[in-house]
Amino acid sequence: MTGRRWTADEFSVPASLLAPRLLGQYIVHETPQGICSGRIVETEAYGGCYDGFPDDGAHSFRGLTRRTAPMFHVGGISYIYLIYGMYCCFNIVAGPEGEGQAVLIRSIEPVEGTGLMVQRRKAKKISKNLTNGPGKLCQALAITRDQNSLDLTGDELYLVQPSRQEPFSIVQTTRINIDYAERGKYFPWRFYIKDNPYVSKV
Repeated sequence: MTGRRWTADEFSVPASLLAPRLLGQYIVHETPQGICSGRIVETEAYGGCYDGFPDDGAHSFRGLTRRTAPMFHVGGISYIYLIYGMYCCFNIVAGPEGEGQAVLIRSIEPVEGTGLMVQRRKAKKISKNLTNGPGKLCQALAITRDQNSLDLTGDELYLVQPSRQEPFSIVQTTRINIDYAERGKYFPWRFYIKDNPYVSKV
C-alpha cells in the first residue's frame, strides 16, 4: 500500500467533520500474525452539538467517566468499547481535548491481509459479510480493548491516506441503532460511500 500516514493535527476537528473525511482512508493494524488493512466505507460521528442541541446519542453525553475517558482526550487516539458484552467497536477520537467526540468506524472494505481476516472471522472466503459492521471489522483486524486509548499516529494501529484515490459519492443520513437518543437519533451524522457493497445493512 502506498500513501502517507495521518498526522495528529488532522484528527483535531469536530467528529461531524472528521467522519466524512475518513471515508476512503485506510486503517492498518500491524500484529504478530501479520499486517491487515481495510478501506473505510462507513462512519458515524458522536459528540458535540447539532442545531444547538448536544448529542444525547454519544457515550460522552453524561460526562467524563472511566469508560468514556478516551473520548475526552485530544483527537488522534482510539476509543474501543464492547457491545452486547462480546463485540468490540472501534472509534477514532476527534476534536480538541475535553470535547468528548469520536467517530465510529462502521464498515471497511478488506485490502491487505485478507486471508488472515477470513481466518479470524472463521469464514470460508472473502465476502461483504467479512467486515460490513463495527464488530465484524474489529474481529477481522484483531482490534480489541487492548488497543483502547492507542495513539493512532504510532506504529501499531494507524491511518493511511492512499496516494491514489478513486472518486466516490458520499451518502449522509441519520445514525443507526440509537433509538434511545431523543434528539440524537435525528442527527444526520452517518456517512458512507454510495453503492459500496461493504456498507452495513440498514
